[in-house]
Amino acid sequence: AGRNEYGSSGEERSEPPESESSEEEFPEWVAPGEPREIEAEFGEGFALVSKDEEFELRFHILTQIDFKFFSPDDQEPSGVDGVYIPRLRVYFEGKLTDPFRYEVSLQRSVEGEFDILDANLDIVFSEGCQLRLGRTLIPYSYSWYNHLEQYFIVPERPLFPLNYGLSRAAGIQLWGEDRFRRWDYSLGLFDGRAAGLADDSTTTDFVSYLNLRPFVTRRPGGLLENLNIGASLAVGKNRRPAELLPGRTSIQSSENDEASKAASAVFFEFEEDVVGFGDRLVGGIHAALYRGPVSMEAEWNSGKAELLNEGTDATADYLGDGFHVTFATFLTGETISGRDVVQPCRPFDPRFGCAQLGAFEPFVRYSYLKIGESVFDRGFIDADEWTNEVSMTDIGMNWYLNRYVKFYFDWQHAAYGSPVLVNEEIGKFSTFNDTYWVRCQFYF
Repeated sequence: AGRNEYGSSGEERSEPPESESSEEEFPEWVAPGEPREIEAEFGEGFALVSKDEEFELRFHILTQIDFKFFSPDDQEPSGVDGVYIPRLRVYFEGKLTDPFRYEVSLQRSVEGEFDILDANLDIVFSEGCQLRLGRTLIPYSYSWYNHLEQYFIVPERPLFPLNYGLSRAAGIQLWGEDRFRRWDYSLGLFDGRAAGLADDSTTTDFVSYLNLRPFVTRRPGGLLENLNIGASLAVGKNRRPAELLPGRTSIQSSENDEASKAASAVFFEFEEDVVGFGDRLVGGIHAALYRGPVSMEAEWNSGKAELLNEGTDATADYLGDGFHVTFATFLTGETISGRDVVQPCRPFDPRFGCAQLGAFEPFVRYSYLKIGESVFDRGFIDADEWTNEVSMTDIGMNWYLNRYVKFYFDWQHAAYGSPVLVNEEIGKFSTFNDTYWVRCQFYF
């Protein structure tokens, strides 16, 4: 809940020291300008923490390096073999006395430019009632909100969240979680674009998210202890014409530049004058179970948005439905209760030969997306070049060398409902795309 990198469920909070005098209720705890002893920590990032634990500055780095090979191997301008950096992130976070927590983070993505990722302040009334102000992750979809990119099972999100997730925006958010992890929720008003990093104030959204863990305290250690069920809903409106991104299989990007096109296969593009303008509604329901070494996740999403052809003033409803199912299990003895930091039982160390190889987690995921016929019938998308239906299977292995370094190995097969134009220059079409994908990630 409250998906920034700072803090976790059930975190112990420091209490103010008891005062012997009612005239001096909080002696050192909030005294302004007082020098404080600082301790340095290295664990989940590098941190400077005051000895009374009331002030903290924590520093994280996330780097992901992708090696991608596509088939057909002559796609152009999308699906180009190469090395890509989808995320380079620097996080600064911590607290300014216990009720005030903050995060400021920067990202360089495949487009090659640094931008603000998050910049927000939390005011903590209690763990179940927290107010967040600023730019943050929008609480829509379990795939977006429950666990961050560094904890993914598969290198990127499934088809529907990848293309229609709301990503980041500026706004005001009320969120919280139960101390026993039985529930977490979020409600917020946000102002930003439908996907990507840039805030250009094209939308106003009300977003709500609820996740329940009904068996977490009733049967500790039981089969369903870490069962998650819930739903999310976003209602918004494009108040100004908004650029629309193409349909992609393997990258979440806010831009439609040359690098973003090259880093993923594309299965549809909108005509030049088509923009998002008008109402938007997206919703989803989810279920996930984590038991011992096993992870299982499933989600169904549906949505609709209004589109406008600025050249002809024609309008259309843009409909989409999708779902995904994911399964993964550790082979090397690790157990989990959710997608978070993994500490291998035997961290990789070549000095010990085969005895210290790290943790191995094979996975499989199926995701499906179908777009309504109206955008094709009205010429918003060229039906002769693109498809409105994609099914995609990811099969691979995660290799955790230690808690900081991880490799993904993935074969991603996308099957198209109708032939897709994969090379504009030679007019080549294909009914599939295979991506052979290795990602190196380090995060601390």
